[in-house]
Amino acid sequence: MTGLLGHGGGAVEGDPGTYVGSTLYDVVPEHVPALAALVVLPLAAWVVHGRPGLLPPLPWVARLCRLPVERRVAVWMLLTSAFVHAAIVPTHGASPWSVAFAVDAVLLGWTGHALVTGRRRAGLLAGLALTGSLLGLLVGVAAGEMPDQVTMACKLVEVTGLLALWSPVTARPRRRVLAPVGVLGVTLPVVLGVWALGLAPAGGGAGHHAGDSPSLGVAMPAGHVDEPTVAQEKAADALYRRVSGTLRRYEDPAVAVADGYRAEDVTGTGFHADNPGYTDDGRVLDPARPEALVYARRDDGSVVLLGAMFETPGLRGTGPAVGGPLTPWHAHEQVCFGLLPPSLAGLTTPLGVCPAGSVTIALTNEMIHVWTVPGAPQRFGDLPDEWVAEHVVRAAPPGVPPVGPAAAGSTGGDHRLRAQTLRARVSSWPVKPSNRPNVDVPHPSRLMSSDGRSLFRPS
Repeated sequence: MTGLLGHGGGAVEGDPGTYVGSTLYDVVPEHVPALAALVVLPLAAWVVHGRPGLLPPLPWVARLCRLPVERRVAVWMLLTSAFVHAAIVPTHGASPWSVAFAVDAVLLGWTGHALVTGRRRAGLLAGLALTGSLLGLLVGVAAGEMPDQVTMACKLVEVTGLLALWSPVTARPRRRVLAPVGVLGVTLPVVLGVWALGLAPAGGGAGHHAGDSPSLGVAMPAGHVDEPTVAQEKAADALYRRVSGTLRRYEDPAVAVADGYRAEDVTGTGFHADNPGYTDDGRVLDPARPEALVYARRDDGSVVLLGAMFETPGLRGTGPAVGGPLTPWHAHEQVCFGLLPPSLAGLTTPLGVCPAGSVTIALTNEMIHVWTVPGAPQRFGDLPDEWVAEHVVRAAPPGVPPVGPAAAGSTGGDHRLRAQTLRARVSSWPVKPSNRPNVDVPHPSRLMSSDGRSLFRPS
């Protein structure tokens, strides 16, 4: 049994070849029963409307079949969402979540029945039930609950139900225009809320399912579960010293450009300047040949070298954790890769889609960052965006000693203590199997937006 390396150290139990990623791209165990509802209800709808002869005569079914098509769609969406919520009540035990899911299931099911029986204001009540269930996800998001694939599929079902209710085929043109706008107004806050939670720094999003999880797009591979040994600490120190020695010459981006790095126009606070000559040279973790340099541009226009990024060749490459939990490698998951021109288009959205003209890459190759900028809170893994912003603002010009926290010249402090504390944080991260696509795409350091910036933040 091995563990999963968190940024900066720590581990969670998992088998080799597994990864820790965001719950948004996974299915948590408590929601597995709800998958049955998402499969069975569409099949039931097909039998009722497509093969009615297979069923005995039932007055309720007969009334359902006589409804307008959009009302029938709304009824099935209400029933599907109701069964999904009911299926996860037992898996959440005696908790406020179970109560909320049970109430939601009853309301959704009852309003679906009301549509069939022709109860007065049934359409209004069904719309309110669907809207309440959809917006109810924001309550979980506010509590730090990252939804999973089952949750987001259920929300798509509810959005479909709202569209069927509010924009029927027989509606006037004005209503057919305004109704989708209203549905978008309900859906957009939910999607933005999930994005905000998912893009929070790693360690955010603690919840009742799997505790903390990495930020969206970050996947941590299997590694060591033990505390770093003395040999691993020495190996991490040696790696850091050798990389630091190599990077001194590249504090001036002009020198990096002369050596083949694409550092002509540094922008932002996490610019990855790759070196095509090193990316495909077949060497892994060669301190003298980092595949990319990471720069940040200060408010005054000067450039600061933050560190370097090393990566493995090919999508199936894995990196050597020479320092055990002190030198964590990571990959990126659910990446949207634009085809024309070849570039990163972002990450798969909470609704499971990529922008038009792009394809989803399930998992990239592995990479590791080494941070040599003075005062960095740690030498390997993640460099917090907040710290980078503060450091960029306070950075001194070349040749002038740094001020503030950077003056201490820290290289990360007590790494053994950090590995222990982060182990507790990541001990409940969800584990998912590796499912690397067998396709050839450029390395992440070479995937740039139209303005030349790497779309991956330092991680």
